[in-house]
Amino acid sequence: MNSNETLKTPGFSLFNYMMMALFLGALWGFFEVFFKDVLSLGGTPFASATMTGIGVALMAFGYALFKRPGIFATIAVFTIFTRMIIVPILGCSPMCRANAVVALSLLGASTALAFGLASRFRKSNMKYGGLTAGAGVLLSGTLFYPAGLACAPCPYLQAFATGGGFASFMTAEVAGWVLFSAILFYPGYLAGRRLSETLTAWREARPAPYYAALAVGSAVMVLATGLILLP
Repeated sequence: MNSNETLKTPGFSLFNYMMMALFLGALWGFFEVFFKDVLSLGGTPFASATMTGIGVALMAFGYALFKRPGIFATIAVFTIFTRMIIVPILGCSPMCRANAVVALSLLGASTALAFGLASRFRKSNMKYGGLTAGAGVLLSGTLFYPAGLACAPCPYLQAFATGGGFASFMTAEVAGWVLFSAILFYPGYLAGRRLSETLTAWREARPAPYYAALAVGSAVMVLATGLILLP
């Protein structure tokens, strides 16, 4: 891939940055809840790997727009807010979803760190973007195992603690997360690159409809996330 990171983000706006992160986080949060809670696929290797890859693709989309590693962590924060809507909807304790918060926080922080460090050593392209994303996910998975057991030792993690421990978790779960993330980073990043000029032109020419679309889209995703959980 001959992606060139010398492309600049014209007219950077913090408000635009936050609104886009909100939209992408709400979209990711919807998929998280749909796959893991509605379809009851939480804790299954394929679902976890798929959702991690989708999350990385959405974060890569944001990174292509803003070229700022912090977008990974910002999107993850908004994903957490959307994901946690299930607490009041289902009337459950926040601790029931504590590991989801830990996992998403580590994923966002680790990928932001990976791309932040990579930008210091590589000033050019995204040829190795998938490997960088995979490295960030690998770090987050490595940290999640002890952090999850310490925060909320659920049966999902305890099963690994008694069946091979850390090595078993890394092989059965984290390896899939890394693979899917490394692969799906590129479609997300390329989509962001292709739409960057269009979105910038729309924002500069018609800012009110542009921001209204992001706000409404985010609200729809959050509302849909809550509604799909209703009995």
